[in-house]
Amino acid sequence: MEKIYQMEYKGLNLFDEISTVELAIDEAQQTIHIFDVGQVVSPIFNFDVSAYELSDGFYQMADILRHKRILTNQQTASDITLSEWLIQNCAYFYSPKQRIKKYAQGSILEIIDRTKDLDLFDDYVQRI
Repeated sequence: MEKIYQMEYKGLNLFDEISTVELAIDEAQQTIHIFDVGQVVSPIFNFDVSAYELSDGFYQMADILRHKRILTNQQTASDITLSEWLIQNCAYFYSPKQRIKKYAQGSILEIIDRTKDLDLFDDYVQRI
């Protein structure tokens, strides 16, 4: 992975406290790596369907990134909907004491064997 730039995003966690999320963005791979200690944008488990789903915090963050033309191939925010942005991009969620989760093309999977997924961001893998 080359040409990855990092930034921070602040949002409300589950306890309505402001927390910071670290982002590593790889435009070449259309991938965003998210290190989320405070569970601001991490996927939530829906017990009704026994599956993870994206949180409201993630949708808010994704919409901000889309408006800033991050991972949009320089299209304006009006040229690409949030749904299209989500389909075009991949997201990895890194949280301490949890498995890494990958969002791609509408589904969230847990990564059980870190050695098999070569697209992981090493800086975040070492911290969990």
